[in-house]
Order: sequence, then C-alpha cells, then structure tokens
Amino acid sequence: MPFYTTGYSTATAATEITSICPPNGDMIPVVRGFKYRNGATGHKLYFCSPLGGTRTIEFTDASGTTLELARNDPGKATDGTTIALAADDWIAYRTRSGAIEARKISSISGTTVTITATGEEVEVGADVWAFYAAADTHANESFDVAANDTVSYDNLHIQCGVPAQRGKDAPVSGSGMPMLVWSDNVTNAGKLDYVQYEWVPASEDFIS
Repeated sequence: MPFYTTGYSTATAATEITSICPPNGDMIPVVRGFKYRNGATGHKLYFCSPLGGTRTIEFTDASGTTLELARNDPGKATDGTTIALAADDWIAYRTRSGAIEARKISSISGTTVTITATGEEVEVGADVWAFYAAADTHANESFDVAANDTVSYDNLHIQCGVPAQRGKDAPVSGSGMPMLVWSDNVTNAGKLDYVQYEWVPASEDFIS
C-alpha cells in the first residue's frame, strides 16, 4: 500500500505541533509510526479523525484569515445530533493547489470562521473537514509522552474514522478523509520528527 511521511516539525512552547495526511481517493489513512522528542514537560499527542465535512462558499485569498462555510455544524455527536464548530476546534481545508492545511479556529460568527492566515488561496466549494477538539474523544485517540522522553514506533495501526463502537449513532468512515496528528506542546517545546501514514483500501473486510 502507498505510504506518506511528514518531516520534522516543532513550534514555540504552547503552540500546537501538527501533522496532516491528505486524502487519497477513497482510501483510508492509517498512522503506522512516529517519533516524538519531549522537553521538560509531559505532552499529549492526539490522532484525530474528522467528524464530518462541509465546503467553502466564498473565495479566500492567500494569507486570508477567514473561511465562509456552507454550514457551521458538519459533525455529529455519538447520539447523532449535529455539533456546532467553536473556538479552539480544529479544521482542515483544501487549497487551490490541492494542498491540505490544518488550522485551529480562533473564533466563529455564524458560518464565518477566523483562523491563522491561510498559506494559499482557497476556492469556492473547497473541501473542509471538521476535527473539533480533544474533548470530542470519539474522534480522537491520544498518547501521553513523559517529560524528557523520546518515543518511537514503527508498527502502529491507528486508523482514520470513527467506528460504531465509539461513534455509536454517528459512525464516520475514514474513506477519502484526511487524518490529523497534533501535540499540545505545553510549557517546553517538543519535536515531532516524523509521522508515517499508510493508505489502505476501503473494503468489506476493512471498514472504519
């Protein structure tokens, strides 16, 4: 199966470190390995699946700080009710070139979300995926990294999607979805050396 590996990433302490795997047709992304080097404070890594998706309804210039969405509640809670996006939720969107960028929402008013400046232009009708926040645990797996520790794994199987066991009345297939990994990176900066993903085919034998 095809693999996708992100390179080294770090950030100032208290600024999240992120890694995102883009969608690949109708395949399902799976985290197969990563290496994380921690500072003097314990950090938490989140392996996140979207709870739903929407599209943009207005064009955003490169370095723009707002996205106008078709709806502000694209995800579903475990009981099937929709979840409104809020400040500190994570989203990802497709840029004009086809790249996928992840951003945390600074604020939201109606269907307009404010984010850190986009890296590229975002077309009308661009895909937007809603990962929400760490509190939405049915979309997230997490991993604690102790202070002054280095962890490295190369045989993981953390699959994108929300299976019925966690999603209950609102399972979400990982097929055709991106997958987000982020570190809270609190107090003392950590270093995400890489995340390796594998895309696997969606089938009756392998469904998320």
